[in-house]
Amino acid sequence: MTLAVLIVISLATSASASDVPSTLVDEALSANPGIEAMQARVRELDQLAEVADLWPDPMAAVEYSNVPTTSWSLDDHPMAGLQLKAQQTIPFPGVTGLRGQLAESRVEVAEASLDEARLQLARAVEVAWWRLSLVRQLREVTARHVQLTEDLVAAVRARYETGATGQHALVRLELLRDELRDSLLDYERQEIQLTASLDAALHREGVSTFETPTDSASAPLSESATPDSWVRLAGEARPALNELEANERSADLGARLARRDALPDLTVWAGYRVRTVTTDTDPGRDLASIGLSVPLSVQSARVGRGAEAAALEAASRARSQHEALTDRIRAELRAAHAAWSRAEQKADTFATELLPAAQQALDTTLSDYRVGKADFASLYQAEVQLLTLERARLAAVVETHVQHAAVRAITGERQILTGEER
Repeated sequence: MTLAVLIVISLATSASASDVPSTLVDEALSANPGIEAMQARVRELDQLAEVADLWPDPMAAVEYSNVPTTSWSLDDHPMAGLQLKAQQTIPFPGVTGLRGQLAESRVEVAEASLDEARLQLARAVEVAWWRLSLVRQLREVTARHVQLTEDLVAAVRARYETGATGQHALVRLELLRDELRDSLLDYERQEIQLTASLDAALHREGVSTFETPTDSASAPLSESATPDSWVRLAGEARPALNELEANERSADLGARLARRDALPDLTVWAGYRVRTVTTDTDPGRDLASIGLSVPLSVQSARVGRGAEAAALEAASRARSQHEALTDRIRAELRAAHAAWSRAEQKADTFATELLPAAQQALDTTLSDYRVGKADFASLYQAEVQLLTLERARLAAVVETHVQHAAVRAITGERQILTGEER
């Protein structure tokens, strides 16, 4: 069993993560024009790689040679003739092979870049979907508390009409109710924005309706899942790291090619002259010639050394970028682990302890307030606290799923299993 599989099994997220419709991610990956553009780039480089190691074409020439300028006739001079020539440039040994390897390496770079773009697009779709779910759930909670404040307003009004409480209590509750009503408009705006983001990612022209859950379970983080194990997984699976490694290989190949390409290429040729004039001393036989040429490496050697040095610097840059990205991945995974763990803890504590206690506090405070055993400040605080805790629980639950998507994108492993899925 490979290291990647062992680490994947040790990771735990939530079974609720399957709530994200896989069809949304699949549709985005297949329909997004940015992904299609990168796929076209891969195909372009792949086509170039197929012909990168070919020799240059041979050259053929026909020469109307050594004719007098007075007549331009082949019959007026014994050296006149029709010259046929073929020429071929032979690359220095190893040059074409290196060109082919370099072209293939550039395909690997483009493929890794495409995989990284797919990974980040999938993360963006998942996060937007979860944020949309949260906005809708917060809107429902807020709408419920609008109705709850209406009930509280009725209770306070009853005591106000009897002179048992001041007008300020009624005004504060009405202000809270109106504030909650106004916040519903903010949720509507956020829903429009998130829906537009999803439509853009899926390359949809119209306004879509996305189904989201009315409530969600948090994503439990396995005790065996650690940032160090995630970092090791990222070293194997993260496309961005693979892209930098491929960039380094391409730069090394570019340096070798520049060093080899600075060496002179040979050019060979053969010619055949058809003659038509005979004399007493020259029977007019046809003539043949062969030859070769080598360029004088006056500037090409210097250019080659410069290109080689530049390629080596590019390789060094890719190595440094790889180290920097590894450091950033390590930091991001540690932050994700901390955020995930805390969000899960918060969601569980709020759901099992704080929310039941807050609901009970509001119920008992309201009962006591109606019979004059509790003051308005306690009633108001109990309502606000319940609303705050309900919102915080929903945000914590969604945050566990957002961190789940983040870990999968940072590590590059899209098939992380959950504790419940195992």
